[in-house]
Amino acid sequence: MVVADLPRGLDLPGGHVQRQERSARETVRREVWEEVRATVGALTLVEVVESDFFGRDDLTYMLVFAARVRRLAVWEGGHESAGRVVLPPGEFLDRYRGGDPALMRHLVGAALTVLGVPTAGWG
Repeated sequence: MVVADLPRGLDLPGGHVQRQERSARETVRREVWEEVRATVGALTLVEVVESDFFGRDDLTYMLVFAARVRRLAVWEGGHESAGRVVLPPGEFLDRYRGGDPALMRHLVGAALTVLGVPTAGWG
């Protein structure tokens, strides 16, 4: 997995749709580039997660995609993250300190399944 080194710790690249973007897939490609300097192949929607981060009266939705990395560019220090880390899924999950560890475990497992990656022994 290629993950971003963010102030909150290691996490999946992600973010918000910008006004000029025409699709969630366009947003994914931009966020992956900004946070880990990678280009990715075909994107597959893994899951839609409802979030009450802004309160129960202002629900938002996170679209979780999976893709294979096509190319890692030379790291040039970005404004979005301190760097990128490449590591096996199990190690990422052990080091994950973000939101809900159980949800992240589920999402990583679902993404691996969608990509056809064997999940035995990954976590």
